[in-house]
Amino acid sequence: MSEPFVFDPRHSLCKTPFGAVPCGGSVTFHCRPLASDHFDHCAVVLLGEFSGSEAHLELSCEGPEGERVRFSGVVAAPSEAELIWYHFRFWRDDGSGCILDSTGYRADGRVEPWQLTVYEETLTPQWFGSGISYQIFPDRFCRLSLPDPAGMVGDRWVHENWADAPEWRPDPDGEVRNRDFFGGSLAGIASKLPYLADLGVSTLYLCPIFESASNHRYNTADYAKIDPMLGTEEDFRSLCAQAGELGIRVILDGVFNHTGSQSLYFNVDGFYPTVGAAQSQDSPYAGWFSFHPWPTDYDAWWGIRTLPAVREECPSYIDYMVEGEHSIIRRWLRAGASGWTWPTSCRTGSLRKSAPSWTGTFPTPFSWGRSGRTPAPRWPTPGGGGTCWAGSSTA
Repeated sequence: MSEPFVFDPRHSLCKTPFGAVPCGGSVTFHCRPLASDHFDHCAVVLLGEFSGSEAHLELSCEGPEGERVRFSGVVAAPSEAELIWYHFRFWRDDGSGCILDSTGYRADGRVEPWQLTVYEETLTPQWFGSGISYQIFPDRFCRLSLPDPAGMVGDRWVHENWADAPEWRPDPDGEVRNRDFFGGSLAGIASKLPYLADLGVSTLYLCPIFESASNHRYNTADYAKIDPMLGTEEDFRSLCAQAGELGIRVILDGVFNHTGSQSLYFNVDGFYPTVGAAQSQDSPYAGWFSFHPWPTDYDAWWGIRTLPAVREECPSYIDYMVEGEHSIIRRWLRAGASGWTWPTSCRTGSLRKSAPSWTGTFPTPFSWGRSGRTPAPRWPTPGGGGTCWAGSSTA
């Protein structure tokens, strides 16, 4: 065959079905190395990120296809939602071999795997997907006036010139803090609703809008408060109401697997009057975070210290965010949101398991997982068979 690739997950010659698969489904893999490489064996190596599971499935050799040899196998997807990182290993009967990952063949002990998302099938409201879904980064969408950052969390400053380049470089401490703002607002978004409706937009997906020390607002400081540079809760309610009159729904970005270090929950710099987990082990939020030891070392999202990771299994966190009568999810659905996104990297099943309790309270709310991650897998060193690769990897 003339196709140049050994494996391409986007091509039906190599993987079916295309893209993600439902829980309990199956995936068929075909690898097609050149016959001149003289590989006698091929296996797919799979790591489940949430479960920590590892599997090695040897593919069957189906014989030659022109100048190539085809190895095939079927992988059963787990029964629960999962992120699976996978690569392939090839070896010869004499013990020589290599691995194949998203970069190509390699034998340097590193792995850059492909990702397979395994999702739980759920009912989708009829309103979602019937038109255009339009994602907005609120700080850069529309500014109606120049905001004053005085008194807000974080050492913020505002670009007067809308056309300025954002400040992307680390500060003297080596941190990229994203403290420069441009001043987009919820009122600015509302002013563009007729334009969005003319485009055929039926769903607005807003990047985080809650109080935060950074312009991207993924380091949430207070989930119960709209960032004051964006506006107020009344501005949010007005945006949702005006959008609804034009047949547009609003979906919020739920950052549920970490908070900000400058938040009322962690409060590393004491900005908030509440006692945060970084200030006292008696804080009501102390159980949300993992310290070792307190308070200088703690789990953080990808090791970024401004993003302390949340213990998603903590009962008080689950109640605050998801299951309580006045939980964050319920609060903003009541204020006019039609749904939420949340990262598929959230390990807790609480959001999924409790969904019936809050979806039944509101008219056809919607939630979905998003994934754009790069892996930090723990690839084991394969044993036996006289193979020559080292399967350990650095993140």
